[in-house]
Amino acid sequence: MAIKDIFKISRKTFFNPGAWLGLNELTAYNHVIGSTLKTTFTPEKKLRTETFEQALERLNVTEADLQLSAKLYRWYALFFLMLSVLTFFVSFYYLFKYHTFAGWILAMCVTLLFGVNAFRFDFWYFQIKHRKLGCTVAEWWSGKLQAPKDPAG
Repeated sequence: MAIKDIFKISRKTFFNPGAWLGLNELTAYNHVIGSTLKTTFTPEKKLRTETFEQALERLNVTEADLQLSAKLYRWYALFFLMLSVLTFFVSFYYLFKYHTFAGWILAMCVTLLFGVNAFRFDFWYFQIKHRKLGCTVAEWWSGKLQAPKDPAG
């Protein structure tokens, strides 16, 4: 084996700014972030197109089960909304009483998580109440301002 193969010295041995900055890792991280954002903001393709009644029939859900689920979703939404309001006030308590910005940020993050869960369960309740699958947030928002149409008459 040649000596030059044992002690492989090149310009990159002493001068390699790409390795110093971790360029390979940065490009890999940016690729992961880009692909994650792309999948997050690309809507999923529908696997099947069916009406609310067809979904009820396919899943063997009775009207009593549906009403119970709607009632539970409404209670879950109210529960998470109450927790969200509570942690919102607690976050400002941490900020003003203990002067801790980190506590305020953490409590606001928890408030946001509770709020998202409240929205999720209320959105599911809204879809059951209006007997429509695939509602949009705009329909949910406008439906909050209007009374639901009664399918019975």
